[in-house]
Amino acid sequence: MNYIIKHLLIYFGQHKSRYIIVFVFMVFASLLAVSPTYIIRLIIDAIVQKNLSTNSLIEFMLSFALIIILSYLTEAIWTFFLFTGSYDLQKELRTNLMTHFLKMGAPFFHRFKTGDLITRSTDDVNVMGMTVGYGLMVFLNTSLYLTFIILMMIVTVSWKLTLFALLPMPILAYFIFKWGTQVDAKFTEAQNSVSEMNSEVLEIVDGQRVVRAFGLEDEMTKKFEDKVLKSRIQNDIVSELDSRFMPLITIVLAISYIFSFGLGSYLVAQQQISIGAMISFQVYLTMIVWPMISAGDLVNTMQQGAASWRRINQVLQASDNLELPSNCELQHIESINFSDFHFSYEHNGRQILDGINLSIKSGQVIGIVGKTGSGKTTLLRQLGHRYPYSNELPFINGNTITSYRTFDLRAKIAEVPQEHTLFSRTIRENLLFGDSNATDNQLWQALKMACLDDDIKRMKDGLDTLVGEKGISLSGGQKQRLSLARAFLRKSEVLILDDALSAVDAKTEQTIIDNLKSKITTKISLIVSHRLSAVSAADLIIVLDEGKVTQSGSHQALIHKPGWYQEQYHHQQIKEARKFDNHH
Repeated sequence: MNYIIKHLLIYFGQHKSRYIIVFVFMVFASLLAVSPTYIIRLIIDAIVQKNLSTNSLIEFMLSFALIIILSYLTEAIWTFFLFTGSYDLQKELRTNLMTHFLKMGAPFFHRFKTGDLITRSTDDVNVMGMTVGYGLMVFLNTSLYLTFIILMMIVTVSWKLTLFALLPMPILAYFIFKWGTQVDAKFTEAQNSVSEMNSEVLEIVDGQRVVRAFGLEDEMTKKFEDKVLKSRIQNDIVSELDSRFMPLITIVLAISYIFSFGLGSYLVAQQQISIGAMISFQVYLTMIVWPMISAGDLVNTMQQGAASWRRINQVLQASDNLELPSNCELQHIESINFSDFHFSYEHNGRQILDGINLSIKSGQVIGIVGKTGSGKTTLLRQLGHRYPYSNELPFINGNTITSYRTFDLRAKIAEVPQEHTLFSRTIRENLLFGDSNATDNQLWQALKMACLDDDIKRMKDGLDTLVGEKGISLSGGQKQRLSLARAFLRKSEVLILDDALSAVDAKTEQTIIDNLKSKITTKISLIVSHRLSAVSAADLIIVLDEGKVTQSGSHQALIHKPGWYQEQYHHQQIKEARKFDNHH
């Protein structure tokens, strides 16, 4: 409880004016809420004493009307400011989370699964909104309203009767806080189980084609049912804890009624209090019911809020462990150097890159080839600082890569990775990620350079064609070429193609490569490919094997030099010849 109160006080301090208004108008609202009961007491006493006149009755009725109008106005004001604060907090948390996600490197996303991040950004943020909205309302209403009720009971009726009626309350308070502390831990477990379930849903939906292809529908359904069952059990435990509060409150209040009615009757008989005071006391005691019930809700809400706040802060405070950049501006990239560069991933420790030496100058096209698992993609990733460096750092313009601002570095690089990420929007909107100010003419020019313009023209809606979730309505080759066109629009100084031509035919590949050499203004191009035809025009080709550069040179030099490149070249030439023969 202390954890959530501490952090909420910081938030309230940042929005003082809003919560001062809420507090002041809640004070007035609570005072107005207990006033009618006192008027009822005066009316009953006047009836019993037979001195209720028409004028006094009209005065009482006018007082009631004024209290109703003022109550409405004060309630409306504090409710508006309180719940707009709740929505503002949710907006702030979601914005902070999304900003954090976009800043984080790959290690962060290895630690947190997508489903878990979604749960924290939705369910946990909603719980925090409920804590600041409903929770604060209950806290202030309970404390202020209850304080005014008890004061009215003491001042206008009898302090003895009040004390006697409230004797069972410490028992209620003990169990509320005892059970409330259990809610925090159990709710955290329940939210974790929901995160696991959401992660399972995302994986099954993403891999549904594979599931069907291997006939694993029943097995995956059973695994998902297990996740759902675990989540239900955890939430049932939280519900069981919640269900304890209401019966306990009802029993304790019933005991208070018995105590107050017995002693109250005695005090009336002894003429120490009036009949009107006795009846008003019973009304006051009835009014205590809602604050007492709310106290149970409050503890439950605050404990759930504490659990959600911890989960949100755990994400916001988590780092990707990447080296921090300096604040130097990067205006142009003239050279890139890897000098005796080693790298291994933290989670496996195996040396992925072993002593890479590579110098790249402005204007060059570099081809990177090698068998699967040789370190090609890792080399490109580390140029973009995707993972923490093991020892050495790449150099740009003679300075370490971390000498420059991250934003400047990313602005100079356009990458088309192996996994083509398309958004479930139109072709136009996907292209505009490359250049948000691009005209239609520029979009078509980029599509033409990627050899996709004819395909788009054949589509009914052209640039406004929806590609579906992750580009599901496009073929593999169309996805690749759309990703290429988007990268071409970026007009960056470095273009990285990580096996980005694997799904296109040889003729289309050659056209794109020719366009890359003659029409695209990037100063440096890095092309990873399994097909040697994609890198044949490169100024320099390096061959990687087990993280080491085993061969380097031009295409013509390498095909005449014994080694992996020559073997692969002859193998692919034979394969192309067979395709040609089969076609004819």
